[in-house]
Amino acid sequence: MNDSEIETPEERKLIEKIIDRIQSSPHIQALRERISGEKNIAIIVDGPNFLRKIKDKQIKLEEIDNAVKGLGKPIIKKVILNEYAGENLIQAIANSGYEPIVSPHDIYLTMSIEVMNILTENRKIDSIVIASRHARTVPILLKIKEKGKESVTVGFEPGMSTAVKKIADVSFLIEV
Repeated sequence: MNDSEIETPEERKLIEKIIDRIQSSPHIQALRERISGEKNIAIIVDGPNFLRKIKDKQIKLEEIDNAVKGLGKPIIKKVILNEYAGENLIQAIANSGYEPIVSPHDIYLTMSIEVMNILTENRKIDSIVIASRHARTVPILLKIKEKGKESVTVGFEPGMSTAVKKIADVSFLIEV
């Protein structure tokens, strides 16, 4: 080894700092996730249809998270609500790690807009989860599949649409 190849402590610290900065880069982290095979998922919840009491049991957002945890890492988590959503519900949703969105019009239209935004603006999403029992989500699921993403549904009985279960690539039922 000659003298030009020996690192000084200052040079070593600088090299370590550069390596740390490269490894913490969002682009490098995303590349690592792709290589590791972990999928990135988006979860869109039909609030009025899903967050309700059934047989004296309240469905919780945590149950959706548990149902889809084997699919990958949730990057986007949103709950679409109607104009009748109370402030306490909105706060509870935000505290659960979901973004509450109060729709001034039809919630299925807002769900469609949110999904289209994900499909066009967020290329790193592999799967989109629609938590709803309603058949009005079928066109949304079809668009997800058309754009080459995995379509996933989460629902519960009674009232889970057969069409929704059949259209989705993957379907989960939460026990009530």
